[in-house]
Amino acid sequence: MKRPSIDSQKISSKVVKRLRATIKHQDFCGRRYKIVWKKPTKELAGGDAWGLCDDPSAPEKTIHISPHLEEYDFLTTCLDEAIHGCNFSLDNDHVAEIADSIGLFLWKIGFRLEEQKDGKVKKN
Repeated sequence: MKRPSIDSQKISSKVVKRLRATIKHQDFCGRRYKIVWKKPTKELAGGDAWGLCDDPSAPEKTIHISPHLEEYDFLTTCLDEAIHGCNFSLDNDHVAEIADSIGLFLWKIGFRLEEQKDGKVKKN
């Protein structure tokens, strides 16, 4: 899928800090994953990637997501890894297409990460 031209800003360090402090685990279809807000290493991912989801049979299931992205890329990366967490058997290219389609739809209807005045991350 061709990436549309999107006006997206890099996620602020305050938002990254808040994500790391507040979201440490997430359940996907009954499987609990540890969330690591860090780009996976090339060795771990088998190449350059913004995110990575462990096989659900792994004893300590982990999802890595780079928070140092523009907001739109961050959104689609989160969707991609969440889809893998829900159904790991799906083909990676198909998952990327699903994540891009849903991400673009959510972006068009206005979903963004925002910082509140108290410093907390608010999902809009």
